[in-house]
Amino acid sequence: MRKVRIVSGLLVLAFGATGASASTVIGLSVEDQARLSDLVVAGHVVKQRGVEHPTNGIETEVTLQVTDVLKGDVRRGARVVFHTRGGEVEGEISEAVGEATFRNGQRTLVFIETVDGRPYLLGLSMGAWDVQEDRSGNASFRRAVRDGLEVYGGADVEMGPISMRDMTARVSWAERRPEFDDPMLRSAAARGR
Repeated sequence: MRKVRIVSGLLVLAFGATGASASTVIGLSVEDQARLSDLVVAGHVVKQRGVEHPTNGIETEVTLQVTDVLKGDVRRGARVVFHTRGGEVEGEISEAVGEATFRNGQRTLVFIETVDGRPYLLGLSMGAWDVQEDRSGNASFRRAVRDGLEVYGGADVEMGPISMRDMTARVSWAERRPEFDDPMLRSAAARGR
């Protein structure tokens, strides 16, 4: 028999949960996401497995074969491992409402942060972007926001599509200009948090 647990998205950026049916994150610009991320990479999902974290419970460990590096110290062709909240371990399922889900072989762009020494997708499904290609093979990205994710903040969050060229330029620009767009993040940074 399978047991099911519901967990709210517990992240550095999680603003709170509005119950078991939603998780809430701060709505971030692409640039602020890049500023908060250690890695911004595109690639193919090659492996997933459920793991038990001693504090956070069940998570999914996702392995991505990198095709494009927009930020971070990793090379094309390398494999990057990051975690998402929720998953399945020994028949027990834990669902993190609003968290991204992946399938093996899927192309994706991810913004990855490090929390307590462990790499996670930044902002639940706000940190995952679906990859689309036009007839000429040019990639563009759309946010892969999942049901149950509520976005907090006054600014409109850009959903895409954003071309590879524009995404690369915006991530690069954010690295050169570290001041946050979001007033809450800017205030927290000024206070040294």
